[in-house]
Amino acid sequence: MVLVIVETQWSRVVASRAGTNGKGAKKNLKMFHTSEKCVLFGCACFADMAVQVPCLSFRQPYAGLVLDGVKTVESRWRPLLAPLENQTLAVHVAQRDWEGSEWRAVLSGLLGMDSAQIEALLESGERFGRGVVAGLVDVGRTWLCPASLQGKDLQCLEQSAVVIGLQEKHLTNLSNPRWLKAPLRAPGGRDLWTIEIPAKLLP
Repeated sequence: MVLVIVETQWSRVVASRAGTNGKGAKKNLKMFHTSEKCVLFGCACFADMAVQVPCLSFRQPYAGLVLDGVKTVESRWRPLLAPLENQTLAVHVAQRDWEGSEWRAVLSGLLGMDSAQIEALLESGERFGRGVVAGLVDVGRTWLCPASLQGKDLQCLEQSAVVIGLQEKHLTNLSNPRWLKAPLRAPGGRDLWTIEIPAKLLP
């Protein structure tokens, strides 16, 4: 058994290949890796590869809004995502819905969506169901929203966060959302945890 460990920009990829002995086991193994994933050619173990990614659970409809690119700013009372700047985050879809309907007010008001557009967006966000890791998103800068922020500047942030009332919250830019090829069933967790995603599910 030969163990090959490849470090990428944001994750660790671990692959194993079985052989009759250790001699020459790496000879036909070619590795090509990008900033997001490692691809092995000439090796039957590709399906067994996995990447380890920090994961955060989002209640609906926010999980779907993140992965569909509508929500591009995450808001928290503490700088939870600050250590992940310039890294990739796995998006877990929680079982429970978000308590409150301010998201609908933002979609229909600031974003100008009608009821049919909102329902289509909600349906898209539920494509993989609940209790699954559904996709990935890149994490950007985290900053504290000032208590004095008002007017158009505040409305612009509320539109991006799909949340009303962001003053004194820690805001984090999110970009490059992408759905996995298939959902990965996993229990949720509080705050951040690490999830192992099979390489065959990566977008």
